[in-house]
Amino acid sequence: MSNRRTLYCLLTLLAAVLARQPTAFAQPCTLAGLHWMAGTWLNSQDASGAQERWVVAPGDLLMGSAWEFPKGHVGYAEVMAIRQDGDGISMFLRHFDGGLARAWEEPTSPMVFAASDCGASTATFSGQGAHAGEHMTYTRSSDALLIVADFLHQGKPHHEEWHMRLSKE
Repeated sequence: MSNRRTLYCLLTLLAAVLARQPTAFAQPCTLAGLHWMAGTWLNSQDASGAQERWVVAPGDLLMGSAWEFPKGHVGYAEVMAIRQDGDGISMFLRHFDGGLARAWEEPTSPMVFAASDCGASTATFSGQGAHAGEHMTYTRSSDALLIVADFLHQGKPHHEEWHMRLSKE
C-alpha cells in the first residue's frame, strides 16, 4: 500500500472515530458563552402565536420568558433562568396555564436541564431527575433561532421544533 493511501486510510479512520464521539471535544458551557440567546424571538410562521425572550441579568444570569397559544388550544407561559448550578450551568423552568392560575410542575420543583454541549451559537440542555432522557437544543444563525426539543410524555417520545426570528422592535 502506498504511503498516500495509508495516510488517507488513517485519516478516514480517525475522522470516523471522532464523528462517533461528538461530546468528547465539546466546549465547556459558560453563562457568558450563552449571551447569544439574548433577544426577543418570534415564531417565524405565526409571530402572534409564540414568543420567547431572553435577557442577560446581573451576574451573567440569563432570564427568559415565553408563551405560546397554538390555534385551538388554551396556551401556556414559561419562566426560565439559566444560571450556575454547582460546577455546571443549568436551565430551570416552570410552565403555567394561559391564565397563570396553575403551575404545571410541583411548587418547589422546577424542571432542570443541564447544559451538556455548547458551541459558539448552539447549546444543548439535558433533562435531569424525572426529565432524564429529554433534551432541548438552541441554535442561532444570524437572526434565526431554532429550538428543538425531545421530551418524554408518559413514557412516549414527543418531538417539538420552534422556528423563531429575532424581533426588530
